[in-house]
Amino acid sequence: MWVCAKAFSSSANLGPGYDVLALAHDAYYDVVCVRKSEKTFVSRVTGAYEVPREGNNAIAAAEATLESLGADMGVEIWVHKGVPPGRGLGSSGATAAATVKAIELLLGKALDPNVAVRAAAEGERAATGSAHADNVAASYLGGLVMVMYNPLQVVQLGFPKVKFIVATPWFDVPEGKTGQARRVLPNEVSLSDLVTMTSGALAVVEGLKRGDSSLLARGLEMDPVVTPARSKLIPCYNEVYKAAKDAGALAVTISGAGPSIIILGDEGSAKAVIEKWKSCGIEASYKEVEVAKGASATTPPHV
Repeated sequence: MWVCAKAFSSSANLGPGYDVLALAHDAYYDVVCVRKSEKTFVSRVTGAYEVPREGNNAIAAAEATLESLGADMGVEIWVHKGVPPGRGLGSSGATAAATVKAIELLLGKALDPNVAVRAAAEGERAATGSAHADNVAASYLGGLVMVMYNPLQVVQLGFPKVKFIVATPWFDVPEGKTGQARRVLPNEVSLSDLVTMTSGALAVVEGLKRGDSSLLARGLEMDPVVTPARSKLIPCYNEVYKAAKDAGALAVTISGAGPSIIILGDEGSAKAVIEKWKSCGIEASYKEVEVAKGASATTPPHV
């Protein structure tokens, strides 16, 4: 019998919180099912989005989880893909988080959250070349999370009551897009930029926790480093940003590595963004989202 877990999409960084902050949301979700096997492999991929079975990042996450649990066995894996890959919405992170949770459920054992996230981050290493843990932490734990490194420690910051828009352009993205989005970033930042990003990240956290939309909006846009660098990889980003703000959005920033964006605003600002991308020859869509729970047991998908 298959044992299955669901994990939601996420938006990392939230403006100034690069590789540190992430928020799980209910825009999309993946389901991963596992059952005992002699070796670890992906046997099935279903769902809205096609991803390869060979080299699938669920394999690395599963192997790290089994090792962490001291389980001398393999698992057969079924990935039901609902989070669109390459859109800055934690697609590989959702797969990895669901894989870890499914194996915990299969074996009836729970990992320490830091160990579980570390295992899931091995899935990110396989997918992007870097074991960054922000997306996987959000998808695994749910809500708002903060990640610290060396050694890895994950802090669950709660489940803020906030609604926002995730808008996604559907132009073709290059293979290895996340790696490219990391390579455009500078290796060093100025002290003044560091101060701005630190205060901005704190404003995002406190704005979410207090339900203070003004503080949250200011914090989301206090990123003088990552967002400007990555915005150049998103067609018509400056025009889209202006369209959203002109339509009343309180804040706009890039979701993770992009090209999806986060809009703190209403449907009017979302529709303005879609129309602006359309005028640039790019189809786009949006979802109004809320904060999502962590990875949890679910039933096998109907396919």
